[in-house]
Amino acid sequence: MKSIKLLTILICISTSISCGTFNKTSKIDSKTGYFPAKKNKAVTVIKEEKISKDILKKLIIVPNDEYTLEMVKNLNFFDKIMTFEEFQKDIISKNLEDKIPSVSDRIGLKNAYNHYGSFVILHFTKERKETNNNTSLYTGISIYDPSKADFIYQNEIYVNLMWDGWTDQGTMYPLYNSLIDYLNKQK
Repeated sequence: MKSIKLLTILICISTSISCGTFNKTSKIDSKTGYFPAKKNKAVTVIKEEKISKDILKKLIIVPNDEYTLEMVKNLNFFDKIMTFEEFQKDIISKNLEDKIPSVSDRIGLKNAYNHYGSFVILHFTKERKETNNNTSLYTGISIYDPSKADFIYQNEIYVNLMWDGWTDQGTMYPLYNSLIDYLNKQK
């Protein structure tokens, strides 16, 4: 009985040690220039359009969560970073709500671009894909440019919930590292 308890405790400890973190921000490693990701996780770049670095880095709007806000700050690329909520409040504070009644669709975002100024939006995607009679989960990062009313960057990674789980090292950091490669290519 005692050996079963000990075995159970050892399995729990080894499992928790081998798992990665979830929603824990990290800084970019100064030697590699990347977040500390698992090396065996392949990110697929779906779309990659060139854009002026000056326009791209001016302002990025991110989802309303601290994790994303901190991770994008840690990229050390963008001049200004706002959450979507902060962006909406700023539109109101500048008395632009008559010119920009909504930022929930392409037309509203184009109006915001025309009256507010240049910005891009970071967006996360989750998609289930059917492959070989199996359903697979993919997640990714997209950058939307309202001046073009289209995405200028999209990536994705396969999420193996059974063996890898959804961790920063196995899912999010590889996606952000792929984004770093894109940002570094812009001139």
